[in-house]
Amino acid sequence: MNMIFLVDGDNNIGTGLQGIDLLTADDTVLVFYGKGQSLSSVQKLCAGTKAQVQYLESVRGGKNSIDFQIITELGVLVGRGEADFAYVISQDKGYEAAMGALRARYADTFREVALRPSIQSCLQASFLLRSASREELAQALIREFGPAQGVLAYTHLEELFAPAPAPVPAPAEDPKKSSGRRKRGGKGAKAAKEPQPEPMAEEQPAKKQGRLHLGGKPAEESQPEQMEEQPVKKTGRTHRGGRRRKKAAEKAAE
Repeated sequence: MNMIFLVDGDNNIGTGLQGIDLLTADDTVLVFYGKGQSLSSVQKLCAGTKAQVQYLESVRGGKNSIDFQIITELGVLVGRGEADFAYVISQDKGYEAAMGALRARYADTFREVALRPSIQSCLQASFLLRSASREELAQALIREFGPAQGVLAYTHLEELFAPAPAPVPAPAEDPKKSSGRRKRGGKGAKAAKEPQPEPMAEEQPAKKQGRLHLGGKPAEESQPEQMEEQPVKKTGRTHRGGRRRKKAAEKAAE
């Protein structure tokens, strides 16, 4: 995250440079000053910063010359895509019209372009955005809010953004064991016990045997009864014939 600050040297520059000591080596400060203006006081204000500082003298003297030069420089930076975060540092509200025109036409080339009264006012969330690890974030919060409140703030943020615990998957059951359990208990056991009235199924074959008795086995039994009746008839006839022969023999003897 690199930030560019375009400082208006003609408009309360002492207030505008407040917070310059908080910048990093990735930041750039462009100080615009009037033609023939002394830089000694401005350089003292910028002495303790790590940012890259450039001093740009106005090409021409006169009223609003620095204002036009600042807007021109900002337009070039935005057009090149070199101003992700660009801020005009000035107390002059006349820059608002130029800021609105850039937002309307070139909003996709930068993340933020704004008019601010000081560098410090642009760094409200920089200590969060520039933290590359949890340790850096904790240290930044401590520097910003003090040791007690900084630690509390970090602990609270850590709890808020901690990932939710993953649900523990249920252990996969062995299909053989699960089927055996179903047979032993529950609906499976009831289903196994309910088919007990199978004696009804045994009675049905009895009906079938009755039907078979009419057309099957009784036919075999009836044949021996007929065979038994036939010898009785034959013996009766032979017996009668024997008596007649005896009577005829007796008559012949007389």
